[in-house]
Amino acid sequence: MLLQKYFETRLGKVEANLKHFVGTASGPAKELKKAMRYAVFSGGKRWRPLLLLAVYEMLAGAKKAKGFQDALHAATAVELIHNASIVHDDMPMVMNRSERRSSPALHLKFDNTIGILAGDALYTLAFEVLGYISNPQKALECLRILALAAQTYGMMGGQIVALESKRKVMKINVLRYIDMKKIGSLLQASTDMACVLADADDDTRQVMSTYAMNLGMAHQMIEDIVADYSRGSDGLDFDSEYVPTSRNTYTGLLGFDKARAAVEKLLDDTNKMIAPYPHNDVLLEFVQMIKERMP
Repeated sequence: MLLQKYFETRLGKVEANLKHFVGTASGPAKELKKAMRYAVFSGGKRWRPLLLLAVYEMLAGAKKAKGFQDALHAATAVELIHNASIVHDDMPMVMNRSERRSSPALHLKFDNTIGILAGDALYTLAFEVLGYISNPQKALECLRILALAAQTYGMMGGQIVALESKRKVMKINVLRYIDMKKIGSLLQASTDMACVLADADDDTRQVMSTYAMNLGMAHQMIEDIVADYSRGSDGLDFDSEYVPTSRNTYTGLLGFDKARAAVEKLLDDTNKMIAPYPHNDVLLEFVQMIKERMP
């Protein structure tokens, strides 16, 4: 109950800060502003900003009240980057998705031009938000972390490798690289910015970075397990033989048993690395929430 309350209250703060910075759809560039709001407020779990706040509060301890607003700005920025990437990923010239979060993709709701500009506007807004972090040195460090996570060393680099691999026989190391960059980069940026704002040492930064990457990889592998296997002829029997629907997934490349074992090891290792930290309840709950998705 306490953990549920924690997530509800922090989610409310993230939503309020996003609304503050994204603003209304009135005034100049009204259609662009409507598109930005559509991108940000059409659903989404917000687990990147929630992870950032959880790591910050665990590490900051008694200092968290003073610096919480800075952490909230960093959390807002990473969520804006995430939604900007979704807008661009869904475009016809990239992944060509027609639906996102059970609604039409933004470029179909508006048009391709607005889609490009809305993504650009959200990217630039994210870096403006980081400028409101009260300590200039920490603001600069957070800006650097998020920029590196988003560009060719991180999320965008993973996207281009994914596009280049679409018509190739996927290898497991390439698949891992794609997910480490496309999914893991922003999760690692979230924990690293939290560490910077909480004045964590280098060892803690490394632990939290590994924690974030493990969560992202485990989540994606479970998504593959859920999506890539039928449940027998009647669609219900988990004991029936699983049949992979794609070779370009963890389940297609490793098989169900090895993919499942890899997820279990990742999550067990993640629990162990967080165990020594006091007040780690929320971070352990993230691990448990992912584990509960395992079929």
